[in-house]
Amino acid sequence: MNSYCKMLILTVMVTGPALSIQAQSQNGATSKGEIAGKVTRSNDAPVEFATVTLLRAKDSSLVKGVLADIGGKYAFEGVPGGRYIVAAANMGLKKGFSQPFNLNGSPVKMPTIVLGEDTRNLKTVDVTAKRPFIEQKADKMVVNVENSIVAAGGTAMEVLQQSPGIQVDKDDNISMRGKNGVIIMIDGKPSNMSPQDVAQLLKNMPSSNVDQIELIANPSAKYDAAGNAGIINIKLKKNSNYGANGSVNAGYTQGILPKATGGLNLNYRNKKVNVYGSYNVSYFRGFEELAITRDYQTEKGRTFFDQHNYIDKSSTYHGGKAGIDYFINPNHTLGFMVNLAKSSWTGDGNGLTLIGNGIRQDSSLHTTSDNKQDWNRQSYNVNYKGKLDTSGKEINIDLDYSRNAEDSRTFMYSDYMDAKGEEFYRGDVTRNFQPSIINIKTIKVDYTHPLRHNDKLEAGVKFSWVDSDNNSRFDSLLNNTWVYDGNRSNYFIYKENVNAGYINYNRQFKKLGIQAGLRAEHTHVNGNSVTMKQVNDTSYLNLFPSIFFSYNAGKDHQLGLSYSRRLQRPSYDDLNPFEFYLDRYTKAGGNPNLRPQFSSNVDFTWTFKSFLTTAIGYSHTKDMLSRILEPGVDDITGDTTIVVYRYMNVATKDNVNLNLSAPIPVTKWWKTFTTASVFYNKFETVVKGEEIKRASAGFFGNTQHTFTLGKGWTAEASAFYTSPQIAQEGLFRMKAMYAVNAGVQKTVLNKKGTIRLNVNDIFQTQRFRGDYAVTNSNLTLKTGWDSRQVRLNFTYRFGNSNVKEARNRKTGLEDEQSRVK
Repeated sequence: MNSYCKMLILTVMVTGPALSIQAQSQNGATSKGEIAGKVTRSNDAPVEFATVTLLRAKDSSLVKGVLADIGGKYAFEGVPGGRYIVAAANMGLKKGFSQPFNLNGSPVKMPTIVLGEDTRNLKTVDVTAKRPFIEQKADKMVVNVENSIVAAGGTAMEVLQQSPGIQVDKDDNISMRGKNGVIIMIDGKPSNMSPQDVAQLLKNMPSSNVDQIELIANPSAKYDAAGNAGIINIKLKKNSNYGANGSVNAGYTQGILPKATGGLNLNYRNKKVNVYGSYNVSYFRGFEELAITRDYQTEKGRTFFDQHNYIDKSSTYHGGKAGIDYFINPNHTLGFMVNLAKSSWTGDGNGLTLIGNGIRQDSSLHTTSDNKQDWNRQSYNVNYKGKLDTSGKEINIDLDYSRNAEDSRTFMYSDYMDAKGEEFYRGDVTRNFQPSIINIKTIKVDYTHPLRHNDKLEAGVKFSWVDSDNNSRFDSLLNNTWVYDGNRSNYFIYKENVNAGYINYNRQFKKLGIQAGLRAEHTHVNGNSVTMKQVNDTSYLNLFPSIFFSYNAGKDHQLGLSYSRRLQRPSYDDLNPFEFYLDRYTKAGGNPNLRPQFSSNVDFTWTFKSFLTTAIGYSHTKDMLSRILEPGVDDITGDTTIVVYRYMNVATKDNVNLNLSAPIPVTKWWKTFTTASVFYNKFETVVKGEEIKRASAGFFGNTQHTFTLGKGWTAEASAFYTSPQIAQEGLFRMKAMYAVNAGVQKTVLNKKGTIRLNVNDIFQTQRFRGDYAVTNSNLTLKTGWDSRQVRLNFTYRFGNSNVKEARNRKTGLEDEQSRVK
């Protein structure tokens, strides 16, 4: 029962690009003085989104900066008393300045700053280049945080939320262009942290520590070919400040059932070493509700199932990480990191299935289940980074080992009742023990070699070995004695070796940037179902080309075009051919014949005035992996009303999408960020000899609003809407889904502490509803969960905030680890 619930909830999470969007949160400033004004052209027309800076009159040093709104209006808040000058600038216009003025705590209304047309011959002018807020490069979009006026005084998470196409849901999961599973990198190294740990790191990291954020929708040949959601690389400023810092956080959430979190992060750095560590703990209590109807029409007549399931679940999590970087000299660094985590999960399920012909009830099936699962993970990394000379030659070496152990136990009780509700047959009493161990080892080497004319050549290799041991034992209770059930038990061993190499070339012309690369991956897999005496041994070699173009078409237009080929391998559990009953009429199983899915992706992006970002994309996926419901047969009774839920290779999927995103400062105290996606999906496959075609257009939109209230207070509101569409997971035809969230925030303790109060899914509208129809049968599904929640969270940062963050580096395990369920 637990597995079925998890699979159906997975369906919900895949169909909506994000189930909820968490509103932006900004650190408020204590009001000391306010300066407001307007920027116009010589014809009195407003200068939209002009860059406005506040300078000290005595030395013209920068104090603060803002972007004017669409009406040319701007405002500075929380400014200490003093003598200042306001400067305004915009591309193609002359820079304008105000007269010096004094601020003594009272609001100051500035005279309008007029920017005239810049008619100078640029050939005779020395221009100092300054990076715009958003740059489109050959293989990525770059957000220049250092030059971002809006990001001043915030956190890395707040800047990320303002980046084009980036969404953060209610659980701090980060997605790009509606795709979940984004890889987060810091200084080019995947963080190898859970989504919650990554979110905590970014929320505790001042934006002043961040130089750039790179958004890589189509990763180049340098990265693993697996995964199709993209990469976010956060590049930190380099500094040599020494000392210690850290943060502590605690949170409590109340839905219908309670939840709580807590964590501690520490970092110490001196001339020779950087030592860091973190510990996080959480408690979760929640529930899932499932309502399923199945309608079968056969030659023998009609059979109708009306199924209702409820599962009460709880879990605890403990996770810790520690590491050390030793700086041998300025050019060579050696590091070691260990990451440990453990979790315990319990779920009590209760289900009732009414059986009849659609008019009257003939019988019913009552199922209860007790589920327990203990999981622990250990991962270790040794890393070397060396700068070989002053020209930029660099080598990175990573050695990794990870061990994932899981112990699952399930007891299931089934009773048949007649139409009067009286027990007439003891249906089934079973227990299941399923220990599994997955060991992963990787070696990764990357080399960078600069060439003439700022060209760059990158090359590298990666070797990975995976061993998975899964022993599932079922017992049935017969005459008060537990008897081994050979029809349900299975012992499965899986081994995989992937050897990869890549080469990547970069060239930048005056306005045109080009990057081209090729990655080769040779894969050997061996799946051995010992119980079923079935062995699947396969080897294959695949090439993954990629090419990227960027073009600077003018001061207001940046264009990008990219192509890449990617793949996604099936998880280790899904290759296990074993089938097991979730209830009397529902089975779940693996598929040893699963093949990797391959996708070809083309993206075109247009950035206008570093403000409006438009992205048009097309992808074609072959052998798409999707969990499908198919008719099944009971091996013992021959019953054909069984359905089997398993992953299959859907023949093809085609996707066309249009994404628009823009940050819009409505007023000086109200800022918005809105994203809209329009897409069309088409699926074609064959299930049990029946050709199935599904196609639909869809829309996803979200809007985030932040209101600065002064004196450290901010308010937040957000909403998302997902239109009806064909869901990729299960090919369900889903109905519309939406949610509204709101919250307030207050900075305390000299801006080192933050208190947040949020309400998620205010109107409790996050519900998945869908149907799946094939010849002679139809299935409908409704799900619900503890979505309306009130959250209270406190975070406190201490120590030297200027100490450079720990070197969260590549561990080489991300591709393989993501396939562990």
